[in-house]
Amino acid sequence: MTVIDHFQLLKSELHRFADLGDKLGPVGFLGQEALRFHSIAGTLKESGMLGNASVDERYISHILARSLIESFFRLVYIFDDRASRESRYDDLVTSFKRDYGKFYDENLSINSSLAAPGLGWSQLQGDLNVRDMIAQVRNDHGNRLDPLYAIYRIASFDTHGKSLKNIIVSALGGSIPNFPALDLDYGFDLIANQYLCTLRDLEAAGEV
Repeated sequence: MTVIDHFQLLKSELHRFADLGDKLGPVGFLGQEALRFHSIAGTLKESGMLGNASVDERYISHILARSLIESFFRLVYIFDDRASRESRYDDLVTSFKRDYGKFYDENLSINSSLAAPGLGWSQLQGDLNVRDMIAQVRNDHGNRLDPLYAIYRIASFDTHGKSLKNIIVSALGGSIPNFPALDLDYGFDLIANQYLCTLRDLEAAGEV
């Protein structure tokens, strides 16, 4: 059986995603995130860092993969329902406004070089958490995204520096959690395929 390399297919369509990236709204978000995904995942692949052959590789690959997976979940959620696409994208923008407003309200030394947020941004409501988002959606094959969520959660320990043996031993004593080495090649292929499917759906609907 022929195995399709969706990452390579995505690479062949980068010009299309670049065109989308010039647009505003959710379609532009898709275009820019697909380019970011290709840049980060491609660098990891070309550097041979997807095999988790060492702890040092894991520190880099898991942290970067978590960022890509989180944006992937958001894109699947936004494009899952055509009727809700704009409102779900607006929720993402609102979450940025809230985070930016809270950051600005800390009145740090760099505030003078920042654009001022709108009135009341820091009080805006946050968007759904990742688990609530993926509970509502399925990928192009009709499958739930729980396997990728498990990868995302495990990578969170690496992202926040809490996968170090010193912390784990202090917390669990002699017991060590069996955090698996993540199959990022598999995960990245799923993400690439979904972005390609979303592009095809937009083209078929005459939206791009």
